[in-house]
Amino acid sequence: MDIFGGTPRVLGYPRPVVAKCGTDATLRCQIDGDPHPDVIWERKNVQIFSEGRYKISEEGKAHMLVITRVTQQDAGQYICKARNSIGETYAAATLKVEGEVQPQEEGQRQLDVNDVKQSVKENGECEGHLNGYCTVQNDYRKENAEEMNAEKWNSKFNEKQEEVHLTSDDKPQFLIKPLSLRVDRGEDATFSCKIWGTPLPQVTWEKDGKKLNDIFESSHFSTSIQDGGWFQLKIYRTRMPDKGVYTCKAINCYGEALAGAILLIEPTPEQEAKIMSPNGLANRQWSPKHRGGRLRLPIVTEEPPVNVSKVKKFGVTEGKHAKFRCFVTGKPKPEIIWKKDGIPLDPGRRHLIFEDREGYYTLKVLYCKVQDTGLYVCAASNTLGNTLSAVHLSVKGPAVQFRRPLKDIEVKEWDVAVLECDVPDESVPAAWYLEDQRLMPSSKYGMEQKGTRRRLTIQDVGIDDDGVYLCEMPDGAKSIAELSVKGEIVRKLPRKLEVLEGENAAFCVEVEHDDIDVHWFKDGLELHETHHTILKSFGKTHILVFVNVAHQDSGVVTFVAGRSKTSSRLKVKATRHCPPICPVGVEMDVDRPNSILLTWIPAPNSQTSTRSIFVLERQQVGSQEWQKCFTSETATSAEVTGDSVPCEGDYRFRVCCINKYGRSGHVEFPKAVHLVPGPKICHRLQDCEVMEGEDACFSIELSATMVGTWFLNSTQLQHSGRYSIEQTQTRHSLIIHETCRTEDTAEVTFIANGVRDSAVLKVQPTLVKFNPMSETDRYKKVHTGDVIVLYCEVSHLFAKVSWFKDGKELQVTEGINIQSEGNMRRIVIQSADASHSGVYTCETSGDVTKFTVDVAGPPVDFSPVPEEELHKRSMELDPVVLVCHVSRDDAEVVWYKDGCEIQPNNNITLQAEGTMRRLIIRSAETSDAGNYTCQAGNNSMEFTVSVKESPVMIVEPKDDIVMERYISEEIHLQCELSRSSGKVLWFKDGEEVEESDNIQLTSEGPYRKLTILCGSIENSGEYVCETDGDSIFFQLTIKDPPVRIISPTESELKITQLASERLELSCEISQSDAPVCWYRDGLKVEEGPNLILEVDGAQRRLVIPMTTEDNTGGYVCDTEDDSVTFLVTITEPPVTLNRSKSTPAKLEIFTDKPIVLETEVSRPNAEVKWWLNSREMVESRNITIRKDGLIRRLTIHSPTPADSGKYTCDAIDDKIDFQVKVSEPPVTILRKSEIKTNPKCLISDDLVLECELSRASAVTSWYKDGYRVDGNERFCKEEEGTFRSLVILSAELGDSGEYFLDAGDDNISFQVTVEEPPVTIVGNSPDPEYQEMVAGDDLILACDVSRASAPVQWYCNDRLLTNDCRTNIESYGTLRKIIISNVQPSDSGKYVCDAVGDKMISVVRIQVPRVVEFLTELHNTTVLEGEDATFKCVVSPEDVHLVWLMDSEVITLGDRFQATQNGLCHTLVINKCQMLDCSKITAEAEGKISKASLKVQEAQVMFTKKMEAVIAEEFGDATLETEISLETGEVQWMRQGVVIQPGPRHTLAQDGCKRSLTIHSLTLSDRGTYRCETLHDRAQVKLNVEPRKISIRKGLTDQETFERETTSFEVELSHTDVEGIWQKGGIRMKPNNQWRMSTNGRIHSLTLSNLTLEDTGTIVFSAEGLRTTARLTVKETPVSILRPLADAHVEEGLPATLECEFSRHNIEVRWLKNGTELKPGKNCRVYSMGRKRFCQILQCSLADSGTYTCDTREISTSCSLEVYEHKLEIVQDLEDLYIQEDQNAVFMCEVSRDDVTGEWYKDGHKIRPTSTIKIRTEGTKHFLLVCNVKAEDAGEVRFVARDIESTAYLEVEELPVSIVKPLRDRTALEKHRVILECTVSSPHYSATWYKGREELVSSERVEILADGCSHKLVIQQVAVEDEGTYSIEVGEHTSQAKLMVETQALVMVRELEDMEVMEPESASFQCELSVAINKPPVWTLNGETLVPGPCVHLETHGPVHKLTLKNTSVDMSGTVKFTMGKAKSSATLSVTAE
Repeated sequence: MDIFGGTPRVLGYPRPVVAKCGTDATLRCQIDGDPHPDVIWERKNVQIFSEGRYKISEEGKAHMLVITRVTQQDAGQYICKARNSIGETYAAATLKVEGEVQPQEEGQRQLDVNDVKQSVKENGECEGHLNGYCTVQNDYRKENAEEMNAEKWNSKFNEKQEEVHLTSDDKPQFLIKPLSLRVDRGEDATFSCKIWGTPLPQVTWEKDGKKLNDIFESSHFSTSIQDGGWFQLKIYRTRMPDKGVYTCKAINCYGEALAGAILLIEPTPEQEAKIMSPNGLANRQWSPKHRGGRLRLPIVTEEPPVNVSKVKKFGVTEGKHAKFRCFVTGKPKPEIIWKKDGIPLDPGRRHLIFEDREGYYTLKVLYCKVQDTGLYVCAASNTLGNTLSAVHLSVKGPAVQFRRPLKDIEVKEWDVAVLECDVPDESVPAAWYLEDQRLMPSSKYGMEQKGTRRRLTIQDVGIDDDGVYLCEMPDGAKSIAELSVKGEIVRKLPRKLEVLEGENAAFCVEVEHDDIDVHWFKDGLELHETHHTILKSFGKTHILVFVNVAHQDSGVVTFVAGRSKTSSRLKVKATRHCPPICPVGVEMDVDRPNSILLTWIPAPNSQTSTRSIFVLERQQVGSQEWQKCFTSETATSAEVTGDSVPCEGDYRFRVCCINKYGRSGHVEFPKAVHLVPGPKICHRLQDCEVMEGEDACFSIELSATMVGTWFLNSTQLQHSGRYSIEQTQTRHSLIIHETCRTEDTAEVTFIANGVRDSAVLKVQPTLVKFNPMSETDRYKKVHTGDVIVLYCEVSHLFAKVSWFKDGKELQVTEGINIQSEGNMRRIVIQSADASHSGVYTCETSGDVTKFTVDVAGPPVDFSPVPEEELHKRSMELDPVVLVCHVSRDDAEVVWYKDGCEIQPNNNITLQAEGTMRRLIIRSAETSDAGNYTCQAGNNSMEFTVSVKESPVMIVEPKDDIVMERYISEEIHLQCELSRSSGKVLWFKDGEEVEESDNIQLTSEGPYRKLTILCGSIENSGEYVCETDGDSIFFQLTIKDPPVRIISPTESELKITQLASERLELSCEISQSDAPVCWYRDGLKVEEGPNLILEVDGAQRRLVIPMTTEDNTGGYVCDTEDDSVTFLVTITEPPVTLNRSKSTPAKLEIFTDKPIVLETEVSRPNAEVKWWLNSREMVESRNITIRKDGLIRRLTIHSPTPADSGKYTCDAIDDKIDFQVKVSEPPVTILRKSEIKTNPKCLISDDLVLECELSRASAVTSWYKDGYRVDGNERFCKEEEGTFRSLVILSAELGDSGEYFLDAGDDNISFQVTVEEPPVTIVGNSPDPEYQEMVAGDDLILACDVSRASAPVQWYCNDRLLTNDCRTNIESYGTLRKIIISNVQPSDSGKYVCDAVGDKMISVVRIQVPRVVEFLTELHNTTVLEGEDATFKCVVSPEDVHLVWLMDSEVITLGDRFQATQNGLCHTLVINKCQMLDCSKITAEAEGKISKASLKVQEAQVMFTKKMEAVIAEEFGDATLETEISLETGEVQWMRQGVVIQPGPRHTLAQDGCKRSLTIHSLTLSDRGTYRCETLHDRAQVKLNVEPRKISIRKGLTDQETFERETTSFEVELSHTDVEGIWQKGGIRMKPNNQWRMSTNGRIHSLTLSNLTLEDTGTIVFSAEGLRTTARLTVKETPVSILRPLADAHVEEGLPATLECEFSRHNIEVRWLKNGTELKPGKNCRVYSMGRKRFCQILQCSLADSGTYTCDTREISTSCSLEVYEHKLEIVQDLEDLYIQEDQNAVFMCEVSRDDVTGEWYKDGHKIRPTSTIKIRTEGTKHFLLVCNVKAEDAGEVRFVARDIESTAYLEVEELPVSIVKPLRDRTALEKHRVILECTVSSPHYSATWYKGREELVSSERVEILADGCSHKLVIQQVAVEDEGTYSIEVGEHTSQAKLMVETQALVMVRELEDMEVMEPESASFQCELSVAINKPPVWTLNGETLVPGPCVHLETHGPVHKLTLKNTSVDMSGTVKFTMGKAKSSATLSVTAE
């Protein structure tokens, strides 16, 4: 609520005025307020009155001060003050006077304002006298330490900057940004920055987004430009409202730049005392920090008292918010203080104090409590005055109270906080809130209910938990408490901050200690200082500012101090937009037949950038509903016809404007309009479906009788032989006789007077049958070369047939002829060959007949084949080839296996080369065994194939399996065999396993499985799966059941999740109380804000509310015995890293240079981590981690040797290493010879000893006279980069001495001398000061000396002054003052204050006072209203200046106020006194006054003229007039006791003493008696309203016209607004398309258009009993050509329309071309519309050129049509493409026409559509699409159409090859074949095979095959030595596998035997195999493989293998193992010591 709305406010601040000397100057100020404020002007605290050269005037809200003939003395500041009963405000205006001024004596000029004299110095400073004190402006302003440091730093920067070569970029750049400042109130603040740009940019300064001119007076700040691109903003005498964010914007023609800084204002102790004082402003004292020369006394004003009984009242309910707004204006900007019950309020948890965007100062009390009840005051003050406004707040408690409310508590950070309250009843639930956030039970918040007690427990309290907590009952009652968290952060961030785009977002935090390390983060990323981001710390205060925010700056801002942190959500909102403004200037055009034209004008100041729509709505009179009837974006008019309304009636209309921000108000059109709907369709046309040759009937019924026209496919139909057209009243019908197939799907259209309807004619073909044929005609057997004739007979003469062979349609070619004669259909093949054999069919739409043709050729014979070739024997997987030879090359053969035809597939290939026919089985299987037959005609050849199986081996598992399972669990034991048909036996503990109820043995392909359905302890044991050549062992142990995860049933789930979505992982366990642990990537997870662990019975959930890429990983829900893994992937492509060219892998650098490491990532949003020696690096002041597009950069600005090591950039998916070595150079002091080592300074000055080191990290120590200097409040040791400084604040004499800086490797000494400064008078001027005083006053002279102990002496006219009875000399600190009481003229002269080294001179002149007295006082006067009042007084002396005042305001003399003087007598005459003139009249004569009262008695207002009765006519106007005795008298008009108020029908007016009432649009009910009353008299008059008498002034006249013409009838009546009725033939006429009726005043019109012969008749007009008639005669008109045909010139392929117009519409015409009648067809349309006749050629050709004639038999018109050939052009050429393999290539060529057929070519070969090549055309665009492009698709692509062509090139980049299917380990039997196979992604890459490191090449046994993407290595007759590791290398990829070769029946014949030897004896082991294998065995000792050497000797003798160990030792004791394939043996070696 705006509780201070009536306070005076400045609408327009006065602008500075510059006037020429001698001209007039006008100062203007706009002020508003309610009640109307009183406004005065002041200068130097002296009010200015409207007299002499000053004129004060007021125009509405504008208040002006005019100064005539200005001089230099008038220059300065003027104050405009406004005050009313609610508050007051101020505004300052500056006047500057230009021009030459003659110098006056001693440089002094006098300024006379209302006889109060003040002296003005030459420099413009003003001195005023108040209580004898002299106030002087202070020109000396303190420069703060930060500014001094900034200037030093800037100077050093400039020296370096001169050496830097500026870039060619001319855009403005900030070389040095402005520095943030903190100053005391009253000090000056200076911002400096250095900007580069060409041309030199224009610079503007803003504060908090506002221009300084709008918020500061011009004297409060100044901007300047200095050489070298320096720009400066200086703010004088800072005030508290000056604090904020200042931005500097630099703009030139190449762009702009922005930088910001913060200004903090610290209140002085006096300011704080002022705020805490009861009156707020009365205790303002002189600040000791103010270093002015002479004392300026403050303006002492008291805060006005508050009348509590008159303040506004405001009430809220407890728990609600209260908001107070106060609008205060003034320059300087006022300081605002909010108080409650006289105590100032500070911002806090529940008190928000801010200035909103509308300029209102706002106090918001959040969650009000009852104790918040009180008086709230907004006090505003500036240097010119103060004001206040107040409101009383009442907080009401809830109806139902808490038994015990919450209490405020305070806890330490990380402690537990407990809030408790008692509700009225145990059953009452309660909800907990943290401010506006509902709290839910969690690990953070514990909520308890015990009886009526409600408790909230907050665990691990953090700074963000500090706030207001509420406990709310269901009825809305709340209990409120504040939780105060004491931690490192004293002042936390707000929970959220909302700003508009373009504004500044500021965050401020205060901490407990000022030496703590702090960081700012946004959305998890640490912030650093930029032009856009300001980071500043002032002791314990830390500030973050985002300058000129944009929408993307929204996010979470976090401040971290040590372990403490506080967060805030920043929301940047788009600038507000307003809904559109309603249109204006609505108008109606009703002079239209059955229609209306509505127009409007868009609002002049409506938004043009936002898309808006005008919406027109209608409402039928009597209805409440508005319906939309028209919308448009641009149109400002709309025609509404009768056809658009649903029924006849009167309609109103309104219009509005809509955009995306809302809807404007509606603007209603002034009148209602009568509209009649047009004809309607009662029964619509229906689609008609008939058989070919039948009749088709169409009918339609309308709502009225009218003539209609029928069209068939846009061709107008006439009543003729095939078409029968009839009309019966409202029913129209059309019959089309003997329909044909060409009319199928034709459109039948009916059009009549705006009504249109269509239907579709569907013609079904008649059923065609074939006549029966004999079998001999159906079966044809011919020889090669004979003629084949197939024929059949159809039942319908015109039936169409299609011929097919083997399902494919036949077309007429060279050898095939298709004939049709009558009912006969025939196909003739001239020369038969074998390809013509087959089944032929002849098909119609309803029947089909078949023919079989057999073309016989010569027999085919087989050549003899050797017997061994007919019987093939092969091993499994070997190829099988069957070959035979036939007698003819073209002979076709068919292969059969066991009687079934063989089709080629992946394993079987059929080949034919000449007479050879071959069948190849690539890899034989046992199923391929059988009898094969090659059939050629009647001859055949048989082959027998037998395939031998290889022994069955167990492929998986390769090693024995140890298993542990649980009771009642289903257990599976599985083996994979090398062959699906292999048989196995299962054994348990040596006994064969048989199937039972609990044990199942299953076989699925190569897999053999043993399943135990319900495991038990008895099922434990050793299981063996055994084939005829292999076996595998399973050791099974069954234990008690564990805790299982019931759901999900899978042990591993893959979850793909989109970033930022909620992720929920859920498990259900078998025991609800079992513990569960969650792990992520092997680490146990911990709960946090973005990771929640939930327990719900047996359910265990992990919830991540907002997922990011960092959440990708493996999540494991782990019980004691079970677990389930969730593989979570947050979908984004893997990140790859590339090393930057500028950063080598190895880097050596010194500590004085930064380390910069760069990598390039594959994705802009990729996150990387930097590691140093496996330790993660984080950002700090020395370490910067930056993102720059795809570049990730790590910068260590000041490296140290400790920064050496291995740096890793880790992007999870990829990483790059850098080896960095940092070495440190020795520390030296730079430019040692340039440093001044003998500094001198004065006492109390600040002294800085400074030098620059070669290294920023160097450790230094300061010493004075041999003693170490420690930092304290006076000695500050500073380190800034490489600079080391010792700052001595307020130097003393004892600070002199030798200062020594020790930098380890170097040092420097300073000899410091501190001297006492000479005594000076601060702010002294060389010119003397002049003062004029009146005898009897006290003279006070004061000055400030530079030192408190300095002595001074006072002299008057060179006479030493001492203390006596009249002279008092005082000394306070640096203040020296002399007071001389009761001065006399003898005291005039020169006064000197002598301070030895300085003097202050003042010249004083004492004058005797002038005596002014009233000889005769004023007397009280009483007059009647309207009479004159005279006041007289006698004043001595005669030349006295006397001023007349009324109620303390100066009277402005004029017509009513006249003042005269006759000697000593002064007279004031007030003419025609009014009641408002009652006042106090004062005569003021140079300080003397005389007062008297003026009382004005009210005069009686009487009627002086009697009113006569008034007679008026209905619907007219009547004026009642009377006259009263007093011009200012007030009257009121009444009728039947009701006061008449002004309105649309009643107008009240006054003219002098006359008063009148005018009644408009009289009705009969208005007649009666009207009374006019004053307070003292009354008069009445009678009004008689008579019905109006209407007559016809001008009647109807007969009219005669022709058909199709328009005629009008007019009637003029004697009155307006008369409703009339038009009739024709006795029937009332209503508006429609033909009849239009309108009324314009007294004129009534009827317009009839499109007349017909039937319109002849009598027209009658009647109105209120009157009647007039006329005769209308319509004659038929002869046919004439209104518009002849026009010659046409048309491009080929485009349509041409020939159009002519006749005088009548119902005429028959015919069209001729070159004299021959045209018939309508597919390309030619002939139709008519009204009187117009059209001939349209849809697609012109050259043959269509000629002379066209439209003939009516009576008259004709002709024209010529010329068709010219179109020149085809290419609009858009093909473009070259460069794409990767497997992508799609799209070529597009656009030509100038859309009916062109084009062809595509590649490398000269025509391209035809395939499954991967698509060709399509869309209008003029032709497309070629090549899908899944391969490398061979590259080449030239050409598009050809007619004589034009376009060419482009397709380049295909091959994809890098990858291995799709890797090699697999294989085990092969000796002397068998083995195949290693690998599949790659591209067939274009070659592969290299290796065994170990040896490259393989094809040989007799080794075959290397490549088939497309498949690569195979085939080894025939594999031997034991072929065992090893094989690999294939394709591109950069490698795949490898192991090949194991099993010998046949390899077993141990003799096992190893245990050995026991003494050390160092040798130990020998020997064993024997069943087969000698040429492959070394594997010997191991205690698991370590033995290699031949000095102590290990290996021997092999056939199947015998021997191991000898020499020099044995005790530690060699253990197990010796021998392994050769699956043959294994072991023994124990025992070595004993000697």
